[in-house]
Amino acid sequence: MSKAKQIIELMQPFVEEGRLLERSYETINNSIDDFVVIENHNEIIASAGLRLYKEENIGEIYALVVNKNFHNSDTSSKLMELLIQKASSLNLKSIFALSKYGGRFFFRFDFFESELSSLPESRQNSYDYSRNSTIYLRNL
Repeated sequence: MSKAKQIIELMQPFVEEGRLLERSYETINNSIDDFVVIENHNEIIASAGLRLYKEENIGEIYALVVNKNFHNSDTSSKLMELLIQKASSLNLKSIFALSKYGGRFFFRFDFFESELSSLPESRQNSYDYSRNSTIYLRNL
């Protein structure tokens, strides 16, 4: 099974719960290089994308998901550490995530709540006010 298909299947229960935005196979496949994954027995059990805003030198963590069978393990922490390492290796000045859930999780990794104005302009313009997501920002 393709990496993109595995990520879509991993995301699906959370999409159905309204915790994640639905993304098409094409969207995931076309941005597959954004994704950091953790595998267990050749199966993706956790993934997240890191979208680059090159002009602002900022990254956005998106579609962060961990298989429910691996909740309450250190899988989510390992995933976040991989994302931070990737962002650091790209010499980004900061990373951010938009989430309706998981404030405690982001705070554990030195994120803080921020304002819409802290996001790249293109991301400000595409912000979905109906979701009312909190903006979590971390300087690197």
